[in-house]
Amino acid sequence: MRKTAVVMDSTGYLTQDILDRFHIRVVPLKVTVGEETFTETEIGTLDFLGKLRQISGFPTTSQPSVGDFLTVYEDLFAAGAESIVSLHLSEGLSGTVVAARMARDLASKHDVHVVDSGTGALAFGLLAWAAAEWAEAGVPVRRIVEHLEDLKTQTRLYFILETLENLRRGGRIGGGAAVVGTLLQIKPILCVNNKGQIDVFAKVRSRAKAWGRVKDELAKDLAGGRPHRICVQHVGSPDLGEKTASELRREYPQQDIRVFGAGPVIAAHVGQGALGLAYLPWP
Repeated sequence: MRKTAVVMDSTGYLTQDILDRFHIRVVPLKVTVGEETFTETEIGTLDFLGKLRQISGFPTTSQPSVGDFLTVYEDLFAAGAESIVSLHLSEGLSGTVVAARMARDLASKHDVHVVDSGTGALAFGLLAWAAAEWAEAGVPVRRIVEHLEDLKTQTRLYFILETLENLRRGGRIGGGAAVVGTLLQIKPILCVNNKGQIDVFAKVRSRAKAWGRVKDELAKDLAGGRPHRICVQHVGSPDLGEKTASELRREYPQQDIRVFGAGPVIAAHVGQGALGLAYLPWP
């Protein structure tokens, strides 16, 4: 067991090989479809989307309990961890980080550092990945937290949606924006603003134009020549994810570009076919 353990919630969507390699513990959110409730780690995205097609209502999501976090913290301390960095999706999107703070206050040891990532989905996952690499390198826990606060300001997340309807029904975006999007048949590009909330970055008339706009933002951030970790995130559309990543690899062969899927919680809010791009400077 490393001196500093890293904990994240399930909406960061790192793959199991990364979680295993860096010993990252995951506390899952929950999703309810009809009368069934699952933790996000026990139902696949395609299975979840299939269940959605069998019901008339809308799925709901819920944060982990304080007890869920406390169990993980105590397990890590019992295994020999001296400190914990617990990183979670933005408080502007979920109460998950609040539950983590409450568990921190109840833990038998007090060296638990709960960090609000200020973002969500794979952008938050990339931050947890970075924290775990620093922990492996023996960086002191307080320095890890300082590094994360700096890296948060340089982390980007964009999502291209087929529709805003899921976000509207889930209460994550205003109804007016959804109506406008439907009437104009636009492809909205979403981001997370400086308040940690979902915001509309741009509205364009086609997926191709939306992707072009996101690529323009990426090009601006890569213009300085600094290495980045760039990740494509798909929602139940692995072929689209691989096609998009292949395009980026041809354009940026020196960059670290990977593909990740999104789980049921994000799928519930953005819908199948949504495409995300998350990146940050690394190393």
